Amino acid sequence: MRPGEVINGRFELERVAASGGMGTVYRALDRTTGTPVALKLIGQPDRSAVHRFEHEARILADLDHPRIVRHVAHGITPDGAPFLAMEWLDGESLAQRLARQRLDLDECLALLRAAAEALAAAHARGVVHRDVKPGNLLLVGGEVSGLKVLDFGIALMKRTIGPLTRTGSVMGTPGYMAPEQATGERDRLDARADIFSLGAVLFECLTGRPAFQGQHVMALLAKLLMEDPPRVRHLRPELPQELDDFVARMLAKDPERRPRDGSAVLEALDALARDPSSGLSAAPVLYEAITTGELRLLSMVAAKDMRHGPAEGSASTLVAAQPPELSTRLHTSAQPFRARVDTLADGTLLLSVAGEGDAIEQAARAARCALKLGELLPGASVVLATGRAEQTGSLPVGPVMDRAAALLALAEHEACAERAPAPVRIDDVTRALLDARFEIEAARSGTFLLLQEREVGRTARTLLGKPSPYVGRDRELRNLRELLEDSFGGPEPRAILITGPPGIGKSRLRYELVEVLRERHPELTLAVGRGDSLSAGSPFSLLGSALRSAAGITGGEPAAAQRERLLSLVARAPALAPGDRTRIAAFLGEIVGTPFPSEADERFHEARQRPALMADQIPLAYLAFMEAACAAGPYLLVLEDIQWGDAASLKLISRALRELRDRPFAVLYLARVEVRKAFPILWEGSEIHEITLGALPRRAAEELVRQMLGDGLPPSEVARLVERASGNAFYLEELIRAVAEGRADRLPETILGMVEARLDAIPAEARRLLRAASVFGETFWKRGALALLGDAEGSTLAVDWLPWMLQRELLERREQSRFSDQEEYAFRHALIRDGCYAMLPEHDRALGHRLAAEWLLQAGEHDSKVLAEHFERGGEPRLAVELYLHAAEQALAGSDPAAAIALAERGLALGAERDVDAALRGIHAQASGTLGAEGVALASSA
Repeated sequence: MRPGEVINGRFELERVAASGGMGTVYRALDRTTGTPVALKLIGQPDRSAVHRFEHEARILADLDHPRIVRHVAHGITPDGAPFLAMEWLDGESLAQRLARQRLDLDECLALLRAAAEALAAAHARGVVHRDVKPGNLLLVGGEVSGLKVLDFGIALMKRTIGPLTRTGSVMGTPGYMAPEQATGERDRLDARADIFSLGAVLFECLTGRPAFQGQHVMALLAKLLMEDPPRVRHLRPELPQELDDFVARMLAKDPERRPRDGSAVLEALDALARDPSSGLSAAPVLYEAITTGELRLLSMVAAKDMRHGPAEGSASTLVAAQPPELSTRLHTSAQPFRARVDTLADGTLLLSVAGEGDAIEQAARAARCALKLGELLPGASVVLATGRAEQTGSLPVGPVMDRAAALLALAEHEACAERAPAPVRIDDVTRALLDARFEIEAARSGTFLLLQEREVGRTARTLLGKPSPYVGRDRELRNLRELLEDSFGGPEPRAILITGPPGIGKSRLRYELVEVLRERHPELTLAVGRGDSLSAGSPFSLLGSALRSAAGITGGEPAAAQRERLLSLVARAPALAPGDRTRIAAFLGEIVGTPFPSEADERFHEARQRPALMADQIPLAYLAFMEAACAAGPYLLVLEDIQWGDAASLKLISRALRELRDRPFAVLYLARVEVRKAFPILWEGSEIHEITLGALPRRAAEELVRQMLGDGLPPSEVARLVERASGNAFYLEELIRAVAEGRADRLPETILGMVEARLDAIPAEARRLLRAASVFGETFWKRGALALLGDAEGSTLAVDWLPWMLQRELLERREQSRFSDQEEYAFRHALIRDGCYAMLPEHDRALGHRLAAEWLLQAGEHDSKVLAEHFERGGEPRLAVELYLHAAEQALAGSDPAAAIALAERGLALGAERDVDAALRGIHAQASGTLGAEGVALASSA
């Protein structure tokens, strides 16, 4: 069809408005009325498509309601193509509006009422829409008040002649369809299916996220059947409880619990409006806190017959997806493994294993179940995934479902029709849990094949209330001491890098080394800095932490007090001329985040006006300070977790190593093994001694076990513990602790299972406190964690549980706090913090980061990148953008154009306002000019 053609002697085509799988929609002129219409034409019609097209036309002709798109005419063109003319509507879909901005509460309620009015009219005529979703709700003129319901193409009508689909098929859009739609049970469908879909739309309008999310159709269908969406107040705690309850009723899995139809929704809305206690007209009561919800590990088996093609993408409408032919034998076979069995309408069989035993045992049961399923369904692809899910009282399903769906899609894609499917495919988490008990081999795409079950700080760590014995690292300690003492007495500074995986013993080796050096060199000056995952890449965050620690600066102190501490630090370097101390301190303040007034020094004032000069003077001030500090005696700079460091700090330290060759200066870096990937060109041109900590020697591990658990432990048990630890000191200590606590019968075999097994023994309220603390990172503050629990003033939580967790060596209290008048704590190991953070449900995680950002602002946090990270993760992009701008400006001033580019791009990606957008683009352009094209590419990929 071309513009100018006339259809049925009445409708003159003007232009294409939209096109899709069902055909093309044109804007056309109705010559009879002189008004525009939307004219839908089928492209290449088949019998089924024509039947559905005529079905939609008849329904629209029968429905006459101001909230439903109006039917104008329908018929057949001379070429035999069906057409449908409807009123032309200018506006945007609700999907387009939600992608641009969230609706406020009044708009959400107005939209619900308008949509319910349309559905009430349809339901009264015996019509079930079956595809209520944001894309089918048009806001005429861009206003919620102009809402009209579109697309009745798959609607169900009581007097429909002939079925639109075969029995057992499913029609609708995954993510919005009702559970009874997802199972293809056509006989059960009635108006309550539309109410569920409308509830899903309302949930998305209120919270800004879909009620059910997943990248694959299987995951969405499974969540519809088994997962309750989070309550609205989990994401928007300021909303009225009555509204939260009403949305939950609309989204009930059981149709009997939902409003019966659109008119019942209107009646409920009227009742809420009349009830003053509903809170819909009252000011909201704010109460925001981390909930008691937890994500735990769950193993999921999924199988699908390869003879059935994969379903369409998750955003499309499913039509006629055939379920697999399932035998009762499959359900019977799953019973010994205590697995729940569900069948999805797209032909997928799901078996979920949860609720009994630890993660290792659950994964083993699921693996046996998957192997059995493969035997019973030789023509099916079978996968097994393990991941996190929230325990809500119903079957827990969460991210694990998306992982299983992705695995199944990959298995179907790679399977060849000419041969039998591959063995059971598993993900990496499952492999780690099953490695010792099942035969597993690597497959393509980073997955694995399951073959068969086998036949067979300043203080030292404490363990069971005693200092943990230092064993197995004497050679490394001796080598480190000799290298550093050579540096202190020789003509050249040394840089030493100690790498190893988490828990291998880097920090313990550093502690022992520092103790030996302090004893042998009383004149030693020590400065310790630490990288942090949230501040990673923030200019001078690493070096700033070392200077703050050396000066005793805390973030909550008044700026004047911080400046005094920095001046005092500079004064302890007597080689600096008194007249230079203020200038040096002022420039060091830019590294530390303690700004000096411009009038403090003439050169500092000039640098404030010229960013390029500031970028030159900061390194010169630090080098002058370090040269004077080294003149007083040996100086050791220790920097931990530099994989989370920043280029500005590390480049300046490398420069100091080159320019202070005749001074007793040394740097000790500690990092995880991924540090080389994080900073691939960091030490180019610099000599660095790298020591990689390997596994703890077996003899040393056995000695540790015997010292802690006694000589009475059978040799076979000692050997078992050592073998399971795989040379990782932290793993071994945790295994020893589990034996001492009487949990030897379920000793964890991987760090994931181990951490969760230990956390499972902690009372629920204490775990909640740990989850709140984990939002801040490895270091947190008592009042900050309590603020996330709605207990900022605090109490019983802190009084009862913090001492309890200190005694059990989960946490340690820091001698010095970053913020004045704030008790600072740290997780005893990063893996414990990671385990707690992984247990946070998505709604708690977002809320926690927002509350953490607000608390840190009040406490005096100076690092803009840290605050931006929290606000971004907390769903506050506007605030995050402004802070990314400030951080990018700091990076540019710190001569770190790569960081400036990365920070600017993060801000731009969040959608900045016009002025901020221009500022970010300006910084990006300026930094790009410094780096060149290749450098910009590297910075953007960082």
